[in-house]
Amino acid sequence: MYSLMETFYYSLFNVLNGIKYPYFWLMIFIVFIQYYKIGKKEKDILGINKRSPLLNTFQSILYGLLAGILGSSIFIYLRVIIDSRDFLFILPLALILSMIHPRFVCFSYSGGIVSLFSLLFGWPKVNVTGFMFVVGVLHLVESILVLLDGTRTRVPILMEKEGAVVGGFSMNSFWPVPFIIFVNRGIPYPILLFAILGYGDFTFSNFPKKKARESASLLFTFSIILIILSVLSIYYNLFKYIAAIFSPLAHEIIIALGKYREKGKADLLTRPIEGLKILDVLPNTVGEKMGLSTGDIILSINGKRILDKRDLDDIIYYKPNTITAKIFSIKKGITIKEFISKNMGIDNLGIIVIPNEAEDTFIVEEPRYKIFKLLNKFNERRLTFKN
Repeated sequence: MYSLMETFYYSLFNVLNGIKYPYFWLMIFIVFIQYYKIGKKEKDILGINKRSPLLNTFQSILYGLLAGILGSSIFIYLRVIIDSRDFLFILPLALILSMIHPRFVCFSYSGGIVSLFSLLFGWPKVNVTGFMFVVGVLHLVESILVLLDGTRTRVPILMEKEGAVVGGFSMNSFWPVPFIIFVNRGIPYPILLFAILGYGDFTFSNFPKKKARESASLLFTFSIILIILSVLSIYYNLFKYIAAIFSPLAHEIIIALGKYREKGKADLLTRPIEGLKILDVLPNTVGEKMGLSTGDIILSINGKRILDKRDLDDIIYYKPNTITAKIFSIKKGITIKEFISKNMGIDNLGIIVIPNEAEDTFIVEEPRYKIFKLLNKFNERRLTFKN
């Protein structure tokens, strides 16, 4: 048994050493493509990117390496052993399931299904205990990543609900995670594996950080229970069945619970009775320098009452050198915030507000299943052929 310090240094050295492998750079490229797509959507909505896709990718690499060191330390210290051949069954099934819905690419689904087949029919032969433990630890690491970094790439969105405009946030993050684990090749042998962990969510009833904390707590609970079931399955065979069923079922319950909580709460970022509510503040802008934040309500600017966005635009049109805003904040109540331009007039506050009308809303819908998209395309082609 290695000491904790020896385990940490071994994990640190080998995870950082994994940077030189082509597979790691392939993962980075995949993560970059995802952030490029997010950036494109963000630019369509905001007109600019808060952060470049390259910067988002770089920050994700740092968090991914830290997560890999943590996960590796757990695997090595507890001497978790898996069979590399297990992935020959689990990985292809994960890719097939992702055609139904992107979230099914998670190993909690394919791992649980393959494990159940192995337990019930004796094929394929997989190390149920070891793989369920791996799924549990990866979700434990993911919960920490969501808590620390889940809101970095949030994108403000607007949606029409029952004739009213509602503001919210779409959150999508990805992390390339290299980790060390023991593989059974006659004798246990440590190897470096790679994974991409991701988090996707949206909220209309919470601030992004609070929503991320809720999601992280659910993932953390799921991971701890699955790890406990995996440990118990070493001593009691019944818990292998329980862990295999719990893995996909509990993961679905977490997603359903998140949606239920979202629907059960009142929308947070709606048009106020008086003033103009801020949905988001862009970085390096006048609004950020003034200390404005999501949820603040602008009551007046330079002594003029603000009722809607047109009132704000009328003031900014004349490019004043000074902005003195009367703000209502949930935490601080009514405050006065001021900004003085030393060089030229102020032509933009750099804020996204909740509009009165539902004209420029970004409608959020549940992503359509890929397999249904393919079937629709097939049907369209068949109809075209008949005509």
